[in-house]
Amino acid sequence: MTDISRRGLGAALAGAAAFASFPALAQRAAAARIGVVQPENAPNTAMWRRFAELARERTGGAVELQVFPGGQLGGERENAEGMRLGSIQGADSTLAALSQWVPEGQIFDMPFVFRDWEHVDKVVNGPIGERYKALYRAQGFEVPAFFTYGARHVLSRQPINTVADVRGKTMRVLQSPLHIAIWRALGANPTPIPITETYNALSTGVADMMDLTKGPTETLRIFEVAPHMTETGHIWAVGAIVFSRQYWQRLSADHQRTMTTTAVEMARYINGLHKEQEDAAVARMGARGMRVIKVDEAPWREAMRPVWEAEAPKFGGMNALMEIVNTR
Repeated sequence: MTDISRRGLGAALAGAAAFASFPALAQRAAAARIGVVQPENAPNTAMWRRFAELARERTGGAVELQVFPGGQLGGERENAEGMRLGSIQGADSTLAALSQWVPEGQIFDMPFVFRDWEHVDKVVNGPIGERYKALYRAQGFEVPAFFTYGARHVLSRQPINTVADVRGKTMRVLQSPLHIAIWRALGANPTPIPITETYNALSTGVADMMDLTKGPTETLRIFEVAPHMTETGHIWAVGAIVFSRQYWQRLSADHQRTMTTTAVEMARYINGLHKEQEDAAVARMGARGMRVIKVDEAPWREAMRPVWEAEAPKFGGMNALMEIVNTR
C-alpha cells in the first residue's frame, strides 16, 4: 500500500470514528424556528425555552429549537402561514387563529361552553381532542398537545357594565369568523386586528374594546390603554403547541415520540404558569390603575345563546357541542 493510500485510509477511519462518537449528527437538522407572539417575560416564552432545553437534552442535541419571542416572526396568522410554507417550524397558537384552515376547531371557542380549567383539559387532551388533531394534521399542522390560556374577559377604554354597553362600539377580535359572529350578535362592530397591533389600535381609538385572558393583558400591557376589565369569562381560550408538518416528518420516529411526550409535559407546564399568573397579574394591574368590573354572567350567557344555534351546525352540530359541555 502506498503512503498516499495509507494516509487516505487513515483519514477515512478517523472520520468514521469521529462520526460514530457523535451519533446525533446523523439526524441533526437545522435549528427549528419557533414563533412566539408573547414577549420574553410571558409564560408562552418560558414554556418554549424549557421545551428547547428538554428537546436538546432528550435527543442528544439532534433537535434544536430556536425561540423568537415578541412577535419577531409575525402574529399568529403569520406564524401559521409560515408553518404551512416551512419557513417557521413551530409556534403556540390559539385555535381561533388556525380557523382559516381548520374551522371545526372553532367549536372550542363557542361562548360559555367550558366550566373551568379542569373541564377544558379533560376535553382537549382527551378523546375529543385526539379526533381534532387529525384535522390539523391534514392542513399541515402537527399538534402534539393542547393547552389553556384561561378565560377571556372584556377589556375596554370606557367601562362596560352590561351587555347593552357593547352596542355600537368597535370590538377588536381575533381573525376568526366565529369571534366576528359573536360580537356582531351583541351589536358591536367587530374588527379583526392582529394581537401585535392591538395596543396601538386601542391607544388611538381605532378599537374601543377587545377580549383577552388575564395574563397576556398584563404582559402585552393592554391595561394601559384599556383600563377596564369586565369579568365575563365568556370564552376559554384554547391553545395548541403546533409544529409544521413538513418539519415533523423530517424527524425520526424516536424523535417524534420524544417531542410528543415533551409537548404533553409542556402543555401541563404552561397551564400551571397561566393559573399562577392570573391573580398576581390582576393585583399588579389593579395597583397601576386597572378597574375590575364584576358582572352577572347570566345576561351575557343569554345574549350569546343564539350564537350556539347559528354557529354549531358549522362545527359538527349541537350534538358535538353538547358532547363537550357534558364532559365530566
